[in-house]
Amino acid sequence: MNWSRLDSLTIRQLRVFCTVSRLLSYTRAAEELGCQQPTVSALVAELERATQLTLLEQWGKRLALTDEGHELYAHAQQVVAAADEAWLAMAELRGTAVAESMPLRVAADTTVGTYVLPHILGAFHRRRPAIALKLRVANRADVRACLLGGEVDLVIAGRPPAVDGLVIEPFLANPLVVISSPEHLLVEQTKVPLARLANEVFLLREVGSGTRAAVEELFEVAGMPLKIGMVLGHIEAIKQAVAAGLGVSVLSEVAVKREVQYRRLAILQVEHFPIQRRWYIARLVGQHLNANAAAFIEFLHEYRLRSE
Repeated sequence: MNWSRLDSLTIRQLRVFCTVSRLLSYTRAAEELGCQQPTVSALVAELERATQLTLLEQWGKRLALTDEGHELYAHAQQVVAAADEAWLAMAELRGTAVAESMPLRVAADTTVGTYVLPHILGAFHRRRPAIALKLRVANRADVRACLLGGEVDLVIAGRPPAVDGLVIEPFLANPLVVISSPEHLLVEQTKVPLARLANEVFLLREVGSGTRAAVEELFEVAGMPLKIGMVLGHIEAIKQAVAAGLGVSVLSEVAVKREVQYRRLAILQVEHFPIQRRWYIARLVGQHLNANAAAFIEFLHEYRLRSE
């Protein structure tokens, strides 16, 4: 092996490569990293020249990792995570003021990240204003990838990733309810059988959503078909479509609280609902927990105790 080529590798190249590999898009990677797309493409090209391997291939409009790219991605994630931990450890040794300048990196699933965490982060910011905050909101599958790739300090999600090597702690309750337009025929019924609900057209999130997984699991266990009429990528889009009478849906109660209050949506009283779920705090076993992340986790537990 030509070891001199290894010396030319940089953490920046590996970080950019990991982001492109996760998103499979130069454009989205550039947006997330806060730089120009040509810069991202150039850094990946530098990495390919240094390794003398083709790491990514373009298939029409689709970007894909090669076998060599998959292998490097697995190792590069570990290198980038270790570099971040080393930097945080050195920052803490230099003093609290410097350590607090390092961002607190949190990933959250769509519901808790949209309707719960902003208020919590606001309260935490008032207590610790010097700590920079970075929140990434995505579906459960993407949040899992962020955690396992060492790209965040912790995640908050509706269902813990089904992998070993995680520290998982319970957070807030997250009941899932059936919603419809206020004019729906089932609104006045006090206990709708699940078999009756199975006749309705459902508007759901994409595959990878924790809420969708919970609904599919319930109907599968009951041995009933689930009629999915439309797949929408955003909770707000689902709420608007349900309000327009295009179907029913299942969402977190916290996500529809305002619409129910102002009678733009209704919660149906259905057998087996609400589905009693919970959000969880998860982080990697053995991951260096910097002072900012430790302070935030403590704050989350304080918030949970006050809320429940």
